[in-house]
Amino acid sequence: MNDMESMDSEPTSAFSPADPSIDSLFFSKHNLSVETYQIFKNDVDVLLSGKTSISDQPLLIQKIIRTCHEMLATYEDEKAYLMGDVLCTWAIRQQKISIGTLWTQQLHYNQLDTIHQEFEYFGEVLQHTISGLEYLIQYFPSQGFEDMHSKFRQMAHYFLYYSIIVSRQPPSVIVKCGEAENHRRSRFWFNTEIRILGGRAFGLETAGSGVEVQCYLITDETARQLLSNAYFEIFESEEFSIEPPNATFHVKEHRGLKAKFDDMRIAKKVQLRRESVATKRYCLCYNIRLKTSCGIDLVGKKVSLPFAVLVGPKTDVEAKLFLERSFADLVRQPLSEVPPHVSAVEMADQLEMKFQAIVETPQKSTDGPAIIQPRSFTPQAKEHIIKRLKPTPHGYIVIDNFMKLPVAEEFQQKKTSGTEGDWKLVPFFDWFFKLAEIVNKYLYSMWFDGLIYGFCGKEEAEQLLRSVPRSVLLIRFSDIEQGKVKISVKNSLGEMRHHWYEHSDLNARPLAKELLTNPKFSDIELIFPDIDLEVALGGRQKPRRNLPKHLQPNDIYFDNQGAATSAF
Repeated sequence: MNDMESMDSEPTSAFSPADPSIDSLFFSKHNLSVETYQIFKNDVDVLLSGKTSISDQPLLIQKIIRTCHEMLATYEDEKAYLMGDVLCTWAIRQQKISIGTLWTQQLHYNQLDTIHQEFEYFGEVLQHTISGLEYLIQYFPSQGFEDMHSKFRQMAHYFLYYSIIVSRQPPSVIVKCGEAENHRRSRFWFNTEIRILGGRAFGLETAGSGVEVQCYLITDETARQLLSNAYFEIFESEEFSIEPPNATFHVKEHRGLKAKFDDMRIAKKVQLRRESVATKRYCLCYNIRLKTSCGIDLVGKKVSLPFAVLVGPKTDVEAKLFLERSFADLVRQPLSEVPPHVSAVEMADQLEMKFQAIVETPQKSTDGPAIIQPRSFTPQAKEHIIKRLKPTPHGYIVIDNFMKLPVAEEFQQKKTSGTEGDWKLVPFFDWFFKLAEIVNKYLYSMWFDGLIYGFCGKEEAEQLLRSVPRSVLLIRFSDIEQGKVKISVKNSLGEMRHHWYEHSDLNARPLAKELLTNPKFSDIELIFPDIDLEVALGGRQKPRRNLPKHLQPNDIYFDNQGAATSAF
């Protein structure tokens, strides 16, 4: 039979993952699915070959039905692992690192290639099972295969639909301000992407290539409606629109279908005040319409993580969005709240990524994004930062401490006076974000080169300096005064002193030049711990000395010299 020949030619090698990047637990689960499928296939081959007597067919059919039930259980276990342990875990991590640098996000994104391959393996064995059942229904109708076919088809529908993901998320905050090329558009562009994991066995790469995906900017209220009704009619945001509003699916480098929304920006529809939108959340909603080769319709909407659109910078809103992306369970419970407590270890990791992201932010809207490996915090720096948030004895951070706990002071002059003013308490988030901004604007190269120690108190700095036998300085961030950089110095006599600089000082005079030219640091040899100061910063300018003129005197000159020194 031609049908039998097509089944015999199925590529069983596709069911045996050999890629070392495939995790061992998936490998064992998938092998169990393949072994069960192979029993099914062998029995189906015998039944369709015509070599089984009519009297023996009912027993063989019952055996195939029992094997189908076993396949349902093993396939469901593998599917649940892929959807839960693999994809859900990846998505949770994607949410957390979405506040990090593009380098960090790209590193995580690259893991999708392996996940895509695992989805392909499962999709192939599932598609071949459905195909085998269709043969059985054709030649042995009303024997129970219709019910099995329906169950496996439902499994395929669920698997394929939830393999369509938002593989690149929008940033947590999109700021609109006057520095934009067009004042009515967002300052920085961003990219998002819809990706289908697997799906080749069901013909999605062929049928889906060139299919358009529409994107809408929606409010969180609309997103909540979609949670309970996937067919809820979309109402776009009345304040903003998204550009571009559509993209098409394409196959890229045999890594599945992708619809790339490049250079996205937010445009205002009406004139807005900062306060009117600062508390709102928005999402991107992607409208999906695909059809598999076996007639399964994949129709629905995929919604991005929530974000804020700000008309001008607001640090407190950015801080709240940082907490949402870092600690709310937005993947398993969309639009959920931030928990009241989080582990100190997790907080330290998220603060590190946020600091790195602020440091790597382009200075101008025309600057392209840099995808380079950021400088990591040392364990000492993380410990110092976490102590400022006053962790509980059990190692947890109260979320309110991040937003409200005063950790520094800032002198604010009165508008009516040039000298008078008041000291204002600065909460942790403001102190932390300000330091990252200062590094971004004034100290980027020195930070990246490891010349700035960073998070360190006065007593700890002095202790570290004493451990170095030569004259040395240490550059750190002030724990007490907002936005100040401090230089702790131990001179050649072992004497300690501390100098401080406002960020406005750093704007007028780069810190590297200050360290090379200011006499206060002229006798300092090292930057902590053992970096030669002159080598690292380019060398000090040598002071000019008045040298004697090169003269060629004659005899009259010496006669005059003698007359000048005579006794009379």
